[in-house]
Amino acid sequence: MKRLLLYILILFSINVVDAQQIVFTPQWLPQSQFAGYYVAMEKGFYEEAGLDVVIEHTSSSDNAQNRLKEGRCDAITMTLFDAIINIDNGLEVVNVLQTALHTGLVIVPRYDEIKTLDDLRERRVGIWRTHYNYLAEIINKDLDLDIEWIPFVQNINLYVSGAVDATMAMVYNEAYQIYSSGFEDMNFISLADYGYDFPEEGVYFSKDYYEKYPDKAKAFAEASRRGWEWAHEHPEETLDIVMKVIEKEKLPAGRQHQKWMLKEILLLQCDKESGRPTFELDEDKIGQINELLVRYNRIKKVVTKSQITGGKQ
Repeated sequence: MKRLLLYILILFSINVVDAQQIVFTPQWLPQSQFAGYYVAMEKGFYEEAGLDVVIEHTSSSDNAQNRLKEGRCDAITMTLFDAIINIDNGLEVVNVLQTALHTGLVIVPRYDEIKTLDDLRERRVGIWRTHYNYLAEIINKDLDLDIEWIPFVQNINLYVSGAVDATMAMVYNEAYQIYSSGFEDMNFISLADYGYDFPEEGVYFSKDYYEKYPDKAKAFAEASRRGWEWAHEHPEETLDIVMKVIEKEKLPAGRQHQKWMLKEILLLQCDKESGRPTFELDEDKIGQINELLVRYNRIKKVVTKSQITGGKQ
């Protein structure tokens, strides 16, 4: 009888571990930027992998990295640039899936005579108050531009009002806002064209979770990858899924904006030669980011691919 009870307890404990919930926090509010994860939920890919996944988004006062540090979620999305800085600062994370291969960062000039980064010398350029400040400072020093960076929060008012000569933007987000505000002939200065093609999001688990439940972390990565692959094959249906998530959260986001965003996000995931996503970290780009951050004293030492991926290559 004691052996039977012991056996039941063991089985119960295994089931409790198997039921371990994964709390996943994308780095912004619901939008097409995270479409693949919504697809994986909607199509049952996480469930098929034996996972209990909850997607909890951030708010304006509660970012994903803080939630991870405080143990309020198990995995987040984060850019490779931010990941390297955070790992150097002691944040213990493991990249299990690299969704983006390229940067979506562009600078949108307000005036036709501005066509290159050099044309921005000593000009006023808008930049997010809390993001990409390090990169902006590096670009200034790297190219000796002496740009005056003007902080904004989340909107394009500075650009529209003419208070800046250009603004930094994401090609999938603020660029659409500018376009839909009547600037249909805008041109982009792509930072990728100047060697700053640093990949956008990857999925990062806390190192603690990854070491305790490596199979679950890998299963989450594979199911998420399936979600993104499905999104590439079914963009209109994916957009329907995204809009359902947004509407459930009662957020003001138009379908046309989300359609623009989804198209651009999917392009950022594709290898330029094959035209297909690879979902892999590029070691050369890891090296480029390290070189810049070390040169300008933003990290203490090089962060290797092995450190970023928890030892896997």
